[in-house]
Amino acid sequence: MLLTPTLGLLLLPFASSHFLLNTPPTIGFSDDDEGVYPCGSFDATNRKTVTDFPIAGIPISVTSTHPEDTWFFRAALLNDTENWVDLLPAILQQGTGDFCNPIVAGPAAWEGEDGVVQIVASAPDGFLFQCAAVKFVGGAAAAPGNCKNGSKVTAEFTNEKLVLNAQVTSTSGGSQPTETSTKTSGSTTQTSAGATTTPNAAAAREGGLTVLGAALGIVGLLLV
Repeated sequence: MLLTPTLGLLLLPFASSHFLLNTPPTIGFSDDDEGVYPCGSFDATNRKTVTDFPIAGIPISVTSTHPEDTWFFRAALLNDTENWVDLLPAILQQGTGDFCNPIVAGPAAWEGEDGVVQIVASAPDGFLFQCAAVKFVGGAAAAPGNCKNGSKVTAEFTNEKLVLNAQVTSTSGGSQPTETSTKTSGSTTQTSAGATTTPNAAAAREGGLTVLGAALGIVGLLLV
């Protein structure tokens, strides 16, 4: 079947992309440079489009072209975009298509602060990044809107940890940072509650997706 020029242009972004960030709005998207840390080659401090992020939660929606991804939803303050805080445990998605978590909460201490949300996909072809500019606010959780998963998509929490090349980890207790390398023989860097991670370079994954340990359970708040 021949595609008309118009139809071809409509299909091109999905056909060629690694993943799309649907909500909140992305700072920017480049299929060729989506593997560039921390925001797929775009400036993490870009404030052209800013989304209110109630600390009670907002929906995060993505579209993946991979049969399997592990998602990491993280955030940083605008004045400290090298220190990322996990908003959820890692989520393993299986099946190509739309994935949405309707309530991703923000750090309560960040109410009133400007910040950046980072979505990291650990995919068979490497680590991929997109970001959204946000302002953390009070109030009720944002309405989930049209938050649903693709008919062939399933998702569950896993205990996989995000480990990037030359990563430095430090805990909120003020212990000395320790420099680590990428995953070796299935090992990861474990961080305590409230820990922050400061990767200074992204590394391509080698081999298939590694999920460490058993799943923690189905993502209970996902809408189908």
